[in-house]
Amino acid sequence: MAGQEAGGSVGPGADAREQVIEEFGHVMQEFQRSSDTLDQRVADRLGLNRTDLRCLELLFGPKPMSPGELAAAAGMTTGGVTTAIDRLERSGYATRIRDAVDRRRVTVEPSEKGYAMVAEIFAPIAQEGAEYLRTLDTGTLTRMTEFLRFATRQQHDHAEQLAQGR
Repeated sequence: MAGQEAGGSVGPGADAREQVIEEFGHVMQEFQRSSDTLDQRVADRLGLNRTDLRCLELLFGPKPMSPGELAAAAGMTTGGVTTAIDRLERSGYATRIRDAVDRRRVTVEPSEKGYAMVAEIFAPIAQEGAEYLRTLDTGTLTRMTEFLRFATRQQHDHAEQLAQGR
C-alpha cells in the first residue's frame, strides 16, 4: 500500500522513503544511459559496431564459447554471429580456436589485442570502482550485490518475456 514502510506502519518517513525510491529509479536510468554512452564510445574507438562489441564482451566470460553458445548468449542467429566473429577476427580482437581433440569443435576467444584493449580501456574504470567500493562497509556491499543480482535477473526475465511476445 502506498505510504507504508517496511513492516506495515505508516509514518512521517514514508513519503521521504518513497522519494528516495523514486530518486534511485532516476539514478538507475542515468546509470543505464551512461553505460550505453560508454559502450558506444568504446565501439567507436575500436572501430566496431555495437553488436560486435557485445559479442566481444561476452567472450571475456569464464570459459571459451563455441559460436553457437555465443549466438545464444547474444540473442543472435548462428549466421549473424558467424558474421560478427568474422569481423572480430578481421579487426584482430578475437580468434577461432580448433579443439585439439575434436577438430570439428571450435571456440572463440579474445585475442592478445582484445585483452590489451580491455586493460587499456576498462582497467582504469575497474580500479576507480574498486577504490570507491573499499570505502563502503561489508553490509552495504552485500546489499548492493543483492540488488544488482535482483536487477540482473529482472532484466533477463523481462527480456525473455519480450522475446516471447509478452
